[in-house]
Amino acid sequence: GDSARPTASIYRSSRGFRASAAPPGPPAPGGDSTTGPVTVRALLDSVRLALPDTTDFAFRPYKVRYSADYVARPTVGYQRDNFGRGFFGGTAVSLSDILGDHTLIFAGAVNGRLAEAQVLGAYINQRRRLAWAVGGSQEPFYFYAPSSYERVDLVGAPTDSGWVFTSRIRRFVVRQAFGQAYYPFSRFRRAEFGLNAVNISDATLEVSDFFDDNGFYLGSTNPQEISGPAINFVQPSVALVHDKTLFGYVGPFAGSRWRLEYSPTFGDWRFQAALVDYRQYLFARPFTLAFRTFMFGRYGRDANDFPVFLGNPELLRGYTFGSFRTSECVEAVGTRTRTGCAEVDQLIGSKIAVANLELRFPLARNVVLGFLGLPLPPVEGALFYDVGLAWEEKSIIKLRRDPGDDFFQVRVPLRSYGASIRANLLGFLIFRFDYSQPLNRPGKKAYWTVSLGPTF
Repeated sequence: GDSARPTASIYRSSRGFRASAAPPGPPAPGGDSTTGPVTVRALLDSVRLALPDTTDFAFRPYKVRYSADYVARPTVGYQRDNFGRGFFGGTAVSLSDILGDHTLIFAGAVNGRLAEAQVLGAYINQRRRLAWAVGGSQEPFYFYAPSSYERVDLVGAPTDSGWVFTSRIRRFVVRQAFGQAYYPFSRFRRAEFGLNAVNISDATLEVSDFFDDNGFYLGSTNPQEISGPAINFVQPSVALVHDKTLFGYVGPFAGSRWRLEYSPTFGDWRFQAALVDYRQYLFARPFTLAFRTFMFGRYGRDANDFPVFLGNPELLRGYTFGSFRTSECVEAVGTRTRTGCAEVDQLIGSKIAVANLELRFPLARNVVLGFLGLPLPPVEGALFYDVGLAWEEKSIIKLRRDPGDDFFQVRVPLRSYGASIRANLLGFLIFRFDYSQPLNRPGKKAYWTVSLGPTF
């Protein structure tokens, strides 16, 4: 064989070259006889060219030092409205160590008063297989409380009596300290455990509009805030999660994912919450057939005190609150109502069930405008069909509503179909444009909605 070919790797140190078989240390007088002459060919035949000598490495105990992973661009603004709340803005910061074992997250946003600010602080530990997190948060939620239509005495009005319509908005400011743990069984399946200690500040905003017996508007009161007692409870949770999906530019395009979760409460509120979420993505280039079935519900004594709104582009398209007009709300007069519009009431409940079907396909990939030299963002199109249902503890569920049925009590599945366009803007934002045709709103034409975030 070739005598110049080494039988092991060659290390380079501050004292020269050393064969890996030679003991480390100072060379013998007269040179390192174990190495011999080092040729270029010998170096090239080594496992790696001029490997550093590991005997010169220094060992020091690892110390956790945090550095910023990202800082969301801070926003600050002022805009006065009828409620006198003008300031808004927020930011978020994520810090971690070089190994990614320890993470700190801080986020805050305000839209009006500091008492209604969104705040989050959390520490995440991922050193071992059982990862865990602790933290605290504050977040406001707004709900439509039951409105009323009553006959009252009108003092100082042209008539002695009339009618008052009182609309109410209920606000919860939820403050919680939480702890969570995650244990993966495999790359695709894990168990989650959580414990939340929750405090809720309850308040209701009332506005009353007065009418005479002929229906003429007489005036209204200023908004009045009525505070309720604070609510405190503890909520443990357990969940089993499976996720075997592949993500594209705007959302998953292949695989499947599901989540089963159960969480009871103990304290001032007593209810049990359950969630079932299953999603399947069938990929046949370049199309994806996406299906989701989702059910979330609260059951028990206080289940109806924390309602859910179904008319969200994330759940059921074509039934967003802002799309309803007064002409669609004639059924509300003389019936129980949360919002003053019975058609909106049917979208509110302590339980919701949703099924979504989409056919997704690419519209643009790596397209560059030649005259500008600017690449267009990846764009995806989709055709969809949505079905959703919201109900409460004493609701009556039917496939079709009969004439004379109370919209508040009798609930039927709501349906819509349409087309969607999704665009990924430089990996920073995902815009979704949905053209939806609701099937349970007679006379309502298809309309556009714009939302942000990945698809289901």
